[in-house]
Amino acid sequence: MKRLVYSISLVFPLSIAVLVLFAPQVRAITVDGNLDAGYGSALAVQTIGTGFGNAAGGDDAAGGSELDAAYGVISGGNLYLFLAGNFENNGNHLNIFIGSSDVPGQNVLNIGSSTEAAMNGSTFSPGFSPNYMIDANDYAGTVYVDGFSLPNGGTAAQAYLGSFASGSSGTLGSLTLALINSNGGGVDGSAGTSEPGVGATVTTGMELAIPLSTIGSPSGAIMVMADVNGGGDGYLSNQFLPGLPGGTGNVGGGGPYTGGSSSQFNFGSTPGEYFTVAVPEPSTIGLMLVGLLGALAIRRRKA
Repeated sequence: MKRLVYSISLVFPLSIAVLVLFAPQVRAITVDGNLDAGYGSALAVQTIGTGFGNAAGGDDAAGGSELDAAYGVISGGNLYLFLAGNFENNGNHLNIFIGSSDVPGQNVLNIGSSTEAAMNGSTFSPGFSPNYMIDANDYAGTVYVDGFSLPNGGTAAQAYLGSFASGSSGTLGSLTLALINSNGGGVDGSAGTSEPGVGATVTTGMELAIPLSTIGSPSGAIMVMADVNGGGDGYLSNQFLPGLPGGTGNVGGGGPYTGGSSSQFNFGSTPGEYFTVAVPEPSTIGLMLVGLLGALAIRRRKA
């Protein structure tokens, strides 16, 4: 009997340890517009020079807009995204589309009355049906943000979330966002020229914390696509993440990725035009403790 009690006294605290250590580890992320080490490696890096002008650096990215690299982690019930780059403070828009395989959304964009409705008819890659969209634009140093749930088989309704000052952060609805809009590096203004890798050197940009409940509480990996659009969401640049092939000009100007207007993209024949944020894996220590618990259970049965 003593050996049985001894085994159980070991199993109980170790069980608690497994529950803690087997759980995905929380990353140290501060939403401030600066790249944190907790993101790890880039999930997508820009491939081509921007067709929306090369930013000269300084406050509010004078002279240009670009998307240099994308980072993302799932931690503590939130999706954290960091989009390195900058957005000219003339009202250029950043469009972010978020989805997962287990929460279906729209493969063809359908939004109700709003500036973003100019993009209606845009088609995503096969297998990518985002259920949430964020639209942000920096106008004269103030960042204005809209959010959209994209219902499968329905029409999305605009929700204005609020604004915050460029160079700072703000909590708007369920989202926390920050923008440091001073990058002068990364890709240059040689529109469409292949520039692989240079975007990974940029460490400032737009950062977001999005509760998983806001995007349908997905249980699997999350897929994301981002682009830079013009004022009123009326003219798409060539700045997408993932990046487009070398030689691609602004999508709004025509070419293989343009839909029925300069506001529409068409990736219906382009697999994989999104990057994936993986579900965090359990810790190695937790896995080892599971094995130890199994051994203790066998010992208890033999006692």
